Parts: sequence; C-alpha cells; structure tokens
Amino acid sequence: MLSYFRFESLTAAQSAKRLLQNHGLSAAIRRDPNPDRRTGCAFALYVADRQAAKRLLQSHGFLPEQTKEP
Repeated sequence: MLSYFRFESLTAAQSAKRLLQNHGLSAAIRRDPNPDRRTGCAFALYVADRQAAKRLLQSHGFLPEQTKEP
C-alpha cells in the first residue's frame, strides 16, 4: 500500500522525490487528494516504504522531526 507525504510546492515535492530516488526508493508526485482549502493546492509524494522515506526526508530537512501522519 502506498503512503504519501504532503508538500506545499511542486518544487519541494520534486526535490524530495529526487532525494528518495538517489537513495534507491521509488516515489511519485500527484496532486494532494485531500487539499486544505486554506493553503490552496498542494502535492503528495507517494512512497512504498513510508518509514525509510520518512527517516531520509527528515534527515535532509524536508520534514519536521514530528511529522503529522495523513
């Protein structure tokens, strides 16, 4: 089952995707399936291995240490 991380900009999602792919993890970008109307559109980065992706994204500053789970 695929999980996702939410990003406010396409650029941030693309950078995170590139990081994951450079470390052997697959990822795909799509529009956020549950957009927050207050912040406008956002993008979701779908991953197969959520825990590995989360650790890597946090260690490179893409996610706060306490990431809110969707």
